[in-house]
Amino acid sequence: MLEQYATGTGRITPRPRGARLSEEIRATLEDAVAALENTFGELVSPEELFIFGNGCYAIGRYADASEAYMSILADEPSNADARFNLGLAYLRLRSPQDAVREFTDLLVQQPLLAEAFYQRGNGNDDLGQTDRAIADYGRAIELEPEYVHAMFNRGILLAQTGRHQEAVAQFDKVNTIRPDISNNHLNRGASLDELGRHDEAVSAYTKATELNQENSLALFNRARTNYYLGYLESALTDYSAVIQLTPEDAEAFNNRGLIYDALKDYESAVADFDSALELRPLFAEAHSNRGAVLEVMGDLDGALVEYNHSLESDPELASAHYNAARLYSRTGDVAACLKHLERVLEIAPQLAEDAANDEHLGWALEMKNLRRDMESQDGSREED
Repeated sequence: MLEQYATGTGRITPRPRGARLSEEIRATLEDAVAALENTFGELVSPEELFIFGNGCYAIGRYADASEAYMSILADEPSNADARFNLGLAYLRLRSPQDAVREFTDLLVQQPLLAEAFYQRGNGNDDLGQTDRAIADYGRAIELEPEYVHAMFNRGILLAQTGRHQEAVAQFDKVNTIRPDISNNHLNRGASLDELGRHDEAVSAYTKATELNQENSLALFNRARTNYYLGYLESALTDYSAVIQLTPEDAEAFNNRGLIYDALKDYESAVADFDSALELRPLFAEAHSNRGAVLEVMGDLDGALVEYNHSLESDPELASAHYNAARLYSRTGDVAACLKHLERVLEIAPQLAEDAANDEHLGWALEMKNLRRDMESQDGSREED
C-alpha cells in the first residue's frame, strides 16, 4: 500500500491540484504508516525511512515527512531523492525559503533536473521573487519542452507582472500540448482582455466553460467582458450562472445589479445590491450603486444614506463622491457638492470631463475653476 500510493522509496511526484486520495485509501495509508512507525527500533534503514517519509507526505504529515528525509540526508548528504522530497515537504509546510535552499543544493548535484527548477520556481513564487520564479519555470521548460505545469505557472506570473503578450504566447503553448485545461483558457482570456482583445477573450472564456461548466471564474470574466462590450443579456445570463454556482459571491450580485440598472429593471437591481450587502456589509461599491438606483427611483434621502455608507467603508471611492456631488447639486447644497467634487478630482482627475458634461455637475465644476482662478489672481496681487 505504501509502495503504491506513497511512491515507495523514490522521488515524489506531487498529485495535480484537486487530485486527492479517496477517504478509504487515506485511512488505509494512515494505518500502514502507524504500523510502520510502531515497528521502528533504534536502527532504521534509509529505505524504511523513505517509505515512512513518503507515506507521511501522502497523508499530510509533512513535518514528520521532513524529519524522515533529514534523517536520511544526515547519513547520505548526496541522496538527491531525499533532498527533493524534503524541498516538497517544506513547500507544504509553507517554508518556501527552506524549500528554495534545498532545491538549490539539489541543482548543484543535478543541474539538469527540470522538476527541481519547477519546484524551486514554486518556492520563489511563494517568496514573492517573481522574476526568479519565471526564470526557474523557463529553465524547466528548456530542459523539458512539454512541461505543461511549468508553462502554465510561467504564464500566470507573466500575466501578474503585466507581460500579457508573453503570457498569451505561453498559454497558447500549453493549449498546443493540452487543449483540455479549462483554467488555461480562462487565464488566456484574462490576458487577452488586458490587451484589449475582448472578442478573443470572450471566445477563450467560452472554451473554458465548455471544458468545465462549473468554472465560475470563466463565467464571471465572460460576463464582465460582455457587459463592457454592451452585450447585456449575455452578461446577465452569465452572472446568474455564477450566482447559481457560487451564491456567496457578492461581486457577482453587485455586477448583476449593474446590468439590471442598465436594463432599467431597478427593483431587481436594488434586490441584487441588497444581496451583495448581506454578504459583504462594508461593500462600498454596492452601497454606492444602490444609492444611484434609489436616486433614479426618486428616493433622494435613501440615496444619500447609501452614498454616506459607501464613503464610510471607503473614503477614497471616487464614484461615491461623484454620486454624492451630483445629488447635493440637485438638492441645492452647493458647499457639499463642491466638497465632494473636489475629492473626485483629487482621487480620479480623469473624471473631470464627465463632470464637465454632466447636467448637475457642469456648473459646479465651472464655479470651482472660477474660484481657483480668482484665488490665483489674488495671490498674484499680494506678491506685487
